[in-house]
Amino acid sequence: MSGLVEQVAATFGWTLARTNMIVEGTSDAALMNHASELHRMVHGVPVLDQNFAVIAAGHGDDGGVDGVSRRLTAMLQIAESDRAANGALRYRFGGLYDNDHAGRTAFDLLSRTDPRIRRYTETFLLHPAMPAIGDGISDRLIEATTLNFPFRGLDWEIEDFCSDRLLAKFERENPGAVVARNAVNGRTHRDIARPAKAELVSLFIAEATIEDARHLLGLLSTLRGYMGVAHDFVKG
Repeated sequence: MSGLVEQVAATFGWTLARTNMIVEGTSDAALMNHASELHRMVHGVPVLDQNFAVIAAGHGDDGGVDGVSRRLTAMLQIAESDRAANGALRYRFGGLYDNDHAGRTAFDLLSRTDPRIRRYTETFLLHPAMPAIGDGISDRLIEATTLNFPFRGLDWEIEDFCSDRLLAKFERENPGAVVARNAVNGRTHRDIARPAKAELVSLFIAEATIEDARHLLGLLSTLRGYMGVAHDFVKG
């Protein structure tokens, strides 16, 4: 018989693993799930498995930064109360925010609103250079700032981890889909119109090679490590 965590997750349409990372939107989850599938096709093992899943906070306005904060807060509370008979947590949850104004605000606000939700332990912020896995929370915060000083002022979203080759093709095939761009020290962030994100996902699923997914796989490996899940098997 399923417990309360499973029952609530089912209402969101989620398929849970033991450890789960909540992301802002369905396109984010689709990109990361297909990167995992490419890894399975090339290396024989997926990166998203029974130990670690990426799940979307919701569709459209039900997702976004508010969706991550809302779902994460709820699921952490439910998981805490729905433990195994021996008292161990049956499920773990984290939340990943895009590094834009809304994401940075939510990332900082949630940990201040609820001190049990700690930055770089339960919540994570995307960066062009993700901090080393490490063990210390303060170390990750410091390293995130230090590593990304060369990219200060640059927003960053999960789509930006796709290869330049694939993103360039996406722009050629979808004129006007990129509504703004900003380049800092060799890294480029593209603001993609929401309706066009589905087209990027379709292109990624249809044509991406494992090389096109290399940075997404690196992100998944890092997130697994942050949550204490085995990650050394992940290859580019």
